[in-house]
Amino acid sequence: MNPPRPLFFAVVIVFGGVCLLPIFYMILFPIWAGSGMPGQWASIFEKRQLALAINSVALAGGTTGLSLVVGVPLGLLISRTDLWLRNVFSILYFLPVLIPAYIHAIVWTHMDRILKKFFLFDIHTIWGAILVLTLAYFPFVTLMTVAGLKSIDRNLEEASLTCYGRITTLGRITLPLAVPHILSGAIFVFIFSIIDVGVPDILRVKVYPLEIFIQFSAFYNESAAAILSMPLIGLTFMLIALQKLYMKGRSYVQIQGSEKNPLCYSLGRCHPFAILFCLFTVCLSAILPVMVLFIVAGSLSNYVKVMSTSIHQIAYSFVLAFLGAAVTVVLGFGIAYLIERSKNIAKIPLSWAVFIPLAIPATTLGIGFIGIWNRVIMDIVYASSVILVLGYVARFVPYGTIIMISGMKQINPRMEEAAVQSGTRWARVMGRIVAPLSKHSLMVAFFIVFILAFGELGTTLLIIPPGRETIPIKIYNLMHYGADQSVAALCLIIINLIICMSGIFLLLRRYISISNRIK
Repeated sequence: MNPPRPLFFAVVIVFGGVCLLPIFYMILFPIWAGSGMPGQWASIFEKRQLALAINSVALAGGTTGLSLVVGVPLGLLISRTDLWLRNVFSILYFLPVLIPAYIHAIVWTHMDRILKKFFLFDIHTIWGAILVLTLAYFPFVTLMTVAGLKSIDRNLEEASLTCYGRITTLGRITLPLAVPHILSGAIFVFIFSIIDVGVPDILRVKVYPLEIFIQFSAFYNESAAAILSMPLIGLTFMLIALQKLYMKGRSYVQIQGSEKNPLCYSLGRCHPFAILFCLFTVCLSAILPVMVLFIVAGSLSNYVKVMSTSIHQIAYSFVLAFLGAAVTVVLGFGIAYLIERSKNIAKIPLSWAVFIPLAIPATTLGIGFIGIWNRVIMDIVYASSVILVLGYVARFVPYGTIIMISGMKQINPRMEEAAVQSGTRWARVMGRIVAPLSKHSLMVAFFIVFILAFGELGTTLLIIPPGRETIPIKIYNLMHYGADQSVAALCLIIINLIICMSGIFLLLRRYISISNRIK
């Protein structure tokens, strides 16, 4: 069913104005910024900048490689083997994503003495940053691996089994068919790692995105920050394009369960080693951080003190994240519907443009927001909390749209066409058919964006209005004042809040699934 033109124009205008305009500002600003530009452009090729660029690529490449080593086997074990407690591990592996990356970095700085003494490993190096970012981002590889394995037609594997064994089928059929999803997950991890600012900042590792942030925040040189952003934006754009080509219309996640049970491989004698691998991964990435923070936070009085002085920041962060997630899901739903249902040729550039915010460092996006909204006529937005909600929408709309597209692919468009042919209006079709059938993907998208917005630091650090403070900003400030106990207590409070919200989300989703079965 072709969507109405007013909807198409409304979605494109909102998406372009909120998400793309700050990015185009950063790309075009160096062109009209004034004199002295040739010298500033030449600064990209200075030895210092090249060294920082090499560090960033090495950091992202190392994180991606290690994430593949951890994420692919874990995805295979929990989705295609008879692993004991695999249903439990299929939930636990995603816990590290619920812990913001900068909290992972804070945890491992407290482990630095132990690592140096017993393992001769310094966390304040590029290798330490690779370890921390891997523990934070490997679940994306696992998630995409599981999605790829679920999307495989079991008939192909069964046909292979009639001629070859399970190992041959796994190596020649199953894994090769899942490669596009696996590589897509690897590209995501590379991009997340190369544009990350919080972890290198906390671990004192010099990387390219941190230099962009310093040029703007310390030297107030917007032109230099914009120019230095160009190579990073160009590289990440190419990776996004590569990722799009690899996926070729495939679903990123499986919102609904498959009708056919997937082929299961027996682990045999390797079962104990597989369990140990899963336990070690979950403990290192999720359980250890909580334990370390619990030890550092100290007595109960510290939690009471921190909670009493931070309740306003927690509530403020919660409201902002809720509003940001709600607006993002509505916009993402509109974009996903246009991409999947529209016959307008303009949907092709839209399907590419929606991925652009993924390629932009959080600090670069923040600088773009300042350039666009820091004007007298826009002061009502820039000086209020609305700017933060818009910032969250601009940062996280690709996540919501990706999930909504995956859900939309599982809805048969013939139901909508039949309703329209029977005389039902388009708005009624959306409210009675499309939205109810999309409720699972809507819930997942809202939850993911809410969690990401609740812990967002990079963009918030630049665009937060004077006199306002979110929980991540408070943690960032306290950390630089050396208040380790308060920081650890706040981090634990955030993690517990996120886990509680995750539990509520899972219960709500389960309730809706049971209600649908009863109906």
